[in-house]
Amino acid sequence: MTRAVSTALDAAVFLLLVSAAAATLTLPTGSPAAPDATPGRTVVATTTASVHYSLAPGARAGPDERFPRTAGPEFRRHAHGSLAGLLADAAARNASVDGRSVDHAHDGFRRAVVAAVRNATGPRTRVRAAWRPFPGAGVEGRVTAGPAPPADARVASETLVLDSGAPDARKRAIRAANRSGYAGVADVVATATVRALVPPAGMRLALHGDYPVDRLARHRYRRLGRLFGADVSPAVARERPAPANANLRGALAARFERTLRTRFDSPAAAARAVRVGRVRIVVRRWSA
Repeated sequence: MTRAVSTALDAAVFLLLVSAAAATLTLPTGSPAAPDATPGRTVVATTTASVHYSLAPGARAGPDERFPRTAGPEFRRHAHGSLAGLLADAAARNASVDGRSVDHAHDGFRRAVVAAVRNATGPRTRVRAAWRPFPGAGVEGRVTAGPAPPADARVASETLVLDSGAPDARKRAIRAANRSGYAGVADVVATATVRALVPPAGMRLALHGDYPVDRLARHRYRRLGRLFGADVSPAVARERPAPANANLRGALAARFERTLRTRFDSPAAAARAVRVGRVRIVVRRWSA
């Protein structure tokens, strides 16, 4: 599925409006329609949309960077792709650590994607995309479109799994488990996670980019440093993403190792649970 983003920051940070009608099963008169999520899944997988949004929320919520302007044409962006691809991007970009947002630069993108999905899937449909390195990691990204089903509703669901844009680290994690135990798995997953959150090549372009992309990139790095407990300010000030990423990776690997030891019975079990390279999209549909 093709996804295109219009700025260096969009390309760095992490990851369709043709409406389609969702078909329903028709049962004999007097019988309630059985829910079927397959048409909704098809819509999400095949419908394309263009979304327009602004990076302004990131400037307004970036206290450790000075933003002399927080609105204007330089903040406007657009993206085009399948609804599934846009959802995967929105989940990965709107990442949080222990429930705290990394930044708000892509809040507008998330809202635009949610609106596009709701317009295409219609009522009685809920679509949720989720990205996380492994269960319990504390680092995750989620986006939800549509209302929650009533408590007494009959609900059907379908699932899509997409590439998150991060390296698919599961096989490497399994090899690392055999060589280096929990520490090896943690290092592999931390490396892939940091690359997903701040891809070095894209962030290098962003740090040298035009306003407001450069300041948003610096803000993202410094926010991640605080959340992970890593000192990245000197490297960011010198516009050097490689050492900044290395510091983030080291702090995150130590955090992940503690979590993996607590959560999984063995390094091999921890490695099998790695999902950093995937976004899971669940489409739920219920009857009236």
